[in-house]
Amino acid sequence: MSEKEWSDQLVGTAGKPGLARQLGWHTAYHTLRSKGSASGFPDWVLVRERVVFLELKTETGKVSEAQAEWIAKLFLAGAEVYVVRPRHLEEIATVLQFRGQSSELGSIGMLNFPGLLGELESVLQSR
Repeated sequence: MSEKEWSDQLVGTAGKPGLARQLGWHTAYHTLRSKGSASGFPDWVLVRERVVFLELKTETGKVSEAQAEWIAKLFLAGAEVYVVRPRHLEEIATVLQFRGQSSELGSIGMLNFPGLLGELESVLQSR
């Protein structure tokens, strides 16, 4: 699956909504073309009752140094940020279905999302 296909499935468009839009998320930002955008900034910023940053990757896609830096900065600032691959669909669906503040997401427990947690740990350790 290409990153575009993955993006279409997870977020979609207003005319053909993906999972996030179907769950009521609004797209506050999307890097359509990297030219003119901050290097490495996450692909999607979603807003509902909280703000979520998503960096989408194919199964074999690598997180660049600039992306890792943004992800780490956002995480250390307390943001809800994820590196998401197609194999994480079930986990990210549960995260996106959750209604409430990101501080309350801890009640679900990040340990229940080993794929998402592993991706984040990998990025943070690479720095």
